[in-house]
Order: sequence, then structure tokens, then C-alpha cells
Amino acid sequence: GIPLIIACIIISILFVNYFCKLLKVPSKIGSLIAVGTSICGASAIVATSPAINADKEEVTYAIANITIFGIIAMFIYPFIAHYLFNGDELSIGLFLGTSIHETAQVAGAGLIYSEQYNSPTTMDIATVTKLVRNISMIVVIPFISYLYLKKSIDKKNTKPSIISMFPIFIIGFIIMGLIRSIGDYGIQISNQAFGMFLDYQWQSLINYIKSLAEYSLAIAMAAVGVSTNLVSLRTLGVRPFYVGFSAAISVGFVSYIGILFLNYFI
Repeated sequence: GIPLIIACIIISILFVNYFCKLLKVPSKIGSLIAVGTSICGASAIVATSPAINADKEEVTYAIANITIFGIIAMFIYPFIAHYLFNGDELSIGLFLGTSIHETAQVAGAGLIYSEQYNSPTTMDIATVTKLVRNISMIVVIPFISYLYLKKSIDKKNTKPSIISMFPIFIIGFIIMGLIRSIGDYGIQISNQAFGMFLDYQWQSLINYIKSLAEYSLAIAMAAVGVSTNLVSLRTLGVRPFYVGFSAAISVGFVSYIGILFLNYFI
């Protein structure tokens, strides 16, 4: 799935840039929609916004944009994918993992498909595909930030530092993934994670951290909302939603064609 993920990311960024120019959407909100569409929705948008000095209203608009089309895809794509790929679990999982924006939405779509068609494997494939796609943040977000800042540098702006364009939280993402993997491996081999946690203790710790992460994300999203004046969103107009819709359709189409291509040659 890695070639498919790379193709979807690159083409979705190109499509967003094209539609932004076509519809005369400001490059700042276009950059936020680009990273949200190509990688992992709200997380990528929030991670990119400080690097390009995005306003709260622009962040909120981009998140709303990505969330709306992602939710629609979450409910529709499982049934479309079943029809397009004739029930092939691998192809459907790849499609859901590459064409839907948010990680939670991908998991939701995988769960819908799993329950409707009795295919838990599809949910696993979709989730793993999405997590691999998330890791690309370490490259894509600095790249998008650099492209935007390169266009906007003038006499008042100084050259941005690499650190300001790097999504620091991705380091935590990788570290926690390694900790979880090593702990689970220890449970499988010796029934102890890191030589100190029994299976039930390890699962309790994981569940506690997952709950803490969910509450933290909810607080972060609420903080963005509290600091946003919804009335001011009118000034951004409806054209960014056209960009988001076009990008969502484009990513789904590219994913479909890419999977057909891979199935033909592999």
C-alpha cells in the first residue's frame, strides 16, 4: 500500500493547489486543506497552522471542511468500495485507508464494513494503511509549510527555521507506537510487557492512555472553537468548501485507480 499512499498524498496536494488557484482561494487556507486532505485531517491542520501563522478562523474553517466531507465518506465509502472491488478485503481496506481524511473516520468506515459484511480484516487493513499515511506528516507538513512560507516571505518576514515547520508531536506518535509494539511483543513472548506488566495490567495501562488521549484531543478541539468567532468565518466565503469537496472526490478517484493499477501488476 505504500506506493498507493505516496501517490494519493502527492496528487491530492497538487489537486488542492490547482483548485485554490482556479477558485482564487487564499494560499494559507489552501495549505491547511491540502495537509488535512492528504494526511490525517484535523491533526495535520492543527500541526501546520503555527508554521504558516494561520488564524483561528482559518484553522476552524479547514477543520470543518475536512470533518464534513470525511464524515460523509465514512458512511458512504464502505458500501461503494464493496461494489467497486467485489468484496476484496485488501482492496477495500486500502481504499478506505487512503481516501478518507481522519483516522477515526477510517476506523469508523472499517467498523461499518466489518459489521455489514462480516469482514474484520478489512478494518485492520484500513487502520494500518491510515497509520502509515499519518507517519508521512514528518515529511509532508514541513514541505507544505515551506512552500507557503516561500511564497509569502517579504521584507517583514524572516526566513523560517526548520524547527518551526517540523510537527514535533510526530515524535511522540512514533515513540508511543514503538512502546505499544514492544509491550505487545513482550506479552506474546513471555506474558509480560517490559518484564513488569502482566497482560491485564498492560491492557489497563493502554486503555488509560487511550482515554487520556481522547480527552486531550477533545480539549484541544474545544480550545480552537472557543477562540474562534464563527461570524468572522463569513469573510472566508464558500469557495474553500468547493476546494475541499473537489479534493475529497479527487483523492477517492486516485485511490480507486491506484488500487486497480496495483491489482493488475501485482
